[in-house]
Amino acid sequence: MKHLVLLLGLTGSVVPRLGAQSSTQDLLQQASAFYERLDVERALPLLRQIVSPNWPFEVTAAQRVDAYKYLGACLALVGKRDSATVYFRAAIERDPFADLDPAVFTPAQLRLFGEARRLTFAVAVRPVAPARVDPRTERLTFAVVTTHAGSVDIALRAVGSDSALSLFRGVNDGPREVAWDGLLADRHLAPPGRYELRVTGNSQLLRRADSAVIYFEIRHEVAPLEDTLPELTARDLLPEQFSRSAATRDLLRGLVVAGAALLISDVLASRHLGGSLKPGSAVIAGTAVVTGAVAFAGDRRHPDIPGNVVANAQRRAERAGQNAAIKGRNTAKTAATVLLVTPAAGVGP
Repeated sequence: MKHLVLLLGLTGSVVPRLGAQSSTQDLLQQASAFYERLDVERALPLLRQIVSPNWPFEVTAAQRVDAYKYLGACLALVGKRDSATVYFRAAIERDPFADLDPAVFTPAQLRLFGEARRLTFAVAVRPVAPARVDPRTERLTFAVVTTHAGSVDIALRAVGSDSALSLFRGVNDGPREVAWDGLLADRHLAPPGRYELRVTGNSQLLRRADSAVIYFEIRHEVAPLEDTLPELTARDLLPEQFSRSAATRDLLRGLVVAGAALLISDVLASRHLGGSLKPGSAVIAGTAVVTGAVAFAGDRRHPDIPGNVVANAQRRAERAGQNAAIKGRNTAKTAATVLLVTPAAGVGP
């Protein structure tokens, strides 16, 4: 019975310990705590478990890099410089942005890490974070790194396009921020779509080259544009010329008046008045005919209607002014277009 109690006690002490190590992050935190207490002998086994292919739990890329860094740091403390450099290089190869905090690690560890950088050439670019960029006043910044000095070309292009915009070309050593104003090689605002940023580099210390690429999406945020007003049609304008039918109507009107005058003179003529109305009606008829003829001739020789021409010109000028104002407002809205940038899922087009 006494042995059973002792066994249960031992089992109870093991279970919580295993539970505490049931995740990679828990184990990494324990190893880090041991390292900070300079208890390297207890930190090393935990770190080796994390990088072991037999470790049963998921290990993120960042966790693996941290494990390699602490392995290198632990081995550097016990004087195993070559082994420390190997693990430091493993961290750098997986994350060229990896670095050691001078507040946490010793100068000797920092020197070994620097040596690992010189022995390893890699380039990298961080994925873009979601951003809202006003190209008039802001820039989209890309974070790029080379593990040591190398000639670098950083180019941006729309996926599927042969035209690329070079953002940087020259020698780079370490991290660099590259700004983009949102314009393409033709100096026009980048249209909505999928884009890639490709970094290629050649080491100046080793006969090695490397490249990295990220993809991102661009959308436009622009205030709603106004539609211009349609051109004025004949229905919107006054007639500017007398038509042939109008001239004919004037002539016919004169003839009708003349005929009516003669007819009335015959009907209303009174013998009791001591005479006839024909002379007067003839004068009226003649005048009507002449008036109609003159109007007919005038309409044919001078078909324009000056008052209507002026009124229509004013209407056209007003419509042109309205459309010019609309186009001006649309131009201002387009110039204020904001780029909405998001990282693209997956890789490639």
